[in-house]
Amino acid sequence: TINTNYFIQTKLSSLKPETMESVPINSHPEDHVEEEVIEIGMLPAFIMSINFIIGAGFFSMPYVFYHGGIFYGVLTLIIVTITLIITSNWTLEVCSRAQALDTVINESDIPDLTFQDVSIIGKRNETYGSMNARSKLIPIKPKYEISSQRKFEFTELMEIFFGIPGRILTASAIIIYLLVTLTAYATIFGSTWSLVMPYNNSIHALGACNLSNYDGLLPSGDCLNSYRFSIFIFACIVIPMCLMNVRTMKPFQITLSFTMQFTILAACIHCIYGLAVGNIAGNEQGPHPARFFDFDFKSFLGMVPIVVYSQVLHEGIPMIAQPASDKKSLHKLFAGALSYACTVYLTFAVLVALRFRDDITPTASLNWSQTALPGNPMIVRIVSYLIMTTPSIVVCSAYPLCAITLAANVFIAITGRDLTSDPKYKFKVKLVGATIAIIPIICAMFISNLKTLSKYAGLIAFVLIKFIPTMLQVQSRNKCRRVFGQVDQWIEESIAQSLSLREEDRAPLLDKYAKLRDVMTMTPYYSSWWSRTWVVVLVSIVSTFLFIFGVLSTFLSSPGA
Repeated sequence: TINTNYFIQTKLSSLKPETMESVPINSHPEDHVEEEVIEIGMLPAFIMSINFIIGAGFFSMPYVFYHGGIFYGVLTLIIVTITLIITSNWTLEVCSRAQALDTVINESDIPDLTFQDVSIIGKRNETYGSMNARSKLIPIKPKYEISSQRKFEFTELMEIFFGIPGRILTASAIIIYLLVTLTAYATIFGSTWSLVMPYNNSIHALGACNLSNYDGLLPSGDCLNSYRFSIFIFACIVIPMCLMNVRTMKPFQITLSFTMQFTILAACIHCIYGLAVGNIAGNEQGPHPARFFDFDFKSFLGMVPIVVYSQVLHEGIPMIAQPASDKKSLHKLFAGALSYACTVYLTFAVLVALRFRDDITPTASLNWSQTALPGNPMIVRIVSYLIMTTPSIVVCSAYPLCAITLAANVFIAITGRDLTSDPKYKFKVKLVGATIAIIPIICAMFISNLKTLSKYAGLIAFVLIKFIPTMLQVQSRNKCRRVFGQVDQWIEESIAQSLSLREEDRAPLLDKYAKLRDVMTMTPYYSSWWSRTWVVVLVSIVSTFLFIFGVLSTFLSSPGA
């Protein structure tokens, strides 16, 4: 008989890193100098996730729900949320695989390697002496983890697993997505304040605006001048903010975040009150579930990309995961954040759609301009103004952050480096961000329809939160199999040589082999049943069909599309 543990240990000790596949990780090591990362609890991380999700797409949801069919909107949002929970978990898996590859291949000073897993290796604490990872041995058990000292951005993950073309593709998609999102932010501010401010024709042809002016891509009549003047005011506010230190804006952002949540709650309560008493604005029909089960195919097609746009989170997962304290609960954190956002969206969209019905506007907050009119109770008017103006203030805070992110991705696409953390380039990145931030403002001068912007942003969001995570999940598993799978051939040789063993002696060896192969290849902590190939195929099929629906909506027009 032979010692089964001896076979495993002998074969693994002969494994050389030069036999491994070359992996393009840390191609710019100067970009990844370890910085002091302030650990945050799971509750702050959850709040950060919610802030990342709830954005401009939120305000188009009631309009597309009402015109596409409220019931079918609810069903679509639930399906999209489930698929995004799965792809967010894949993003965590990919980050942990990238960390494993980075640790094994790029670390030049790994201490003595000690194998402590009794069920896999056998004898506890058996040490092979001082072995340098580059010249003698790779660690037997890759560290499938998300480190607090290392963050893999979306663009870097694509470069690791798909090379430079993957990085350029991802950075370009993010750039286009952010340009459309910034334009949407500008339109929210411009349309809101053109309705709130008491413009009149005697002041440089700035006309008073009402909801009927916003039926098309641009306001009609003299309201257009008022809208563009409001956009100019927005530019005067946000462009200088792009040059500010991001950290100085954090308290303001946290305050606005809670204010926004309170505003959403107030809007939902106001809708419930309006449905209960019926005619709060004096110009609406009695409360009843109009169009709840109605279905309009063209409007439904336009709904799909907006629903996807409203749930964008994945690009921010590495940023939130790095400082989070409980790394093993990250999959629960992001699943909870997406589920919470889905619940908020459903509640808000359904209530607003049923409350305003045929009077509903593409930008949901503008619906309250009807209840802010004189003649309504003072408390109703105050709440209406709060609901109308809060989103326009929140976008003032979000705009500079998105502009800086946009500039960072421009540099990543061109140079392959993230220069935001380099003191030598920080101000240059801000300056470029402030300059680029002018482009969406100019675009907003020629389009005010948030629904249209959200639809096109949603098509790009398909790439970022559905197709890219799926591609990374498949490619990262294959890459880790090729890199760490070299261990398989050594253990297979051991098993071949153990054929002379008695059956009762071979069984434990086969069991050890199966466990070791699992650890070595593709099973990070976050892996579960939805990491399996059939789930990847199913999510890909669903995403493709939804994407086709979204593309078709760009060629078909309807009142709600």
